Amino acid sequence: MDEWKQFSRPSGLFIDKHDTLYVADSESRDADGYGHNPGWQRGIRIGSVKDGKVTAFIPEPTHGTGPTSGAEGVAVDAEGHVYGAEVLSKSVKRYVKK
Repeated sequence: MDEWKQFSRPSGLFIDKHDTLYVADSESRDADGYGHNPGWQRGIRIGSVKDGKVTAFIPEPTHGTGPTSGAEGVAVDAEGHVYGAEVLSKSVKRYVKK
């Protein structure tokens, strides 16, 4: 057992066959009140299950500009496309590496 705070406030997680960890954070925000987590941004953090190092970050796509709850759930397909499930907008966003 261990505790990793470098993935912020997890709402959902996914581990692929390469031991890559994908963590959705739909809670973090600088403002006081629910989700108060200064210095952290909502989005999906990607890292290693083996050492806990965060290697990538997918920020919330509409950061403060539209109705979103940030990704509550996360999944990855065989091609490596990342999917974030959002509750407020009742949608799934697909992220493709360029």
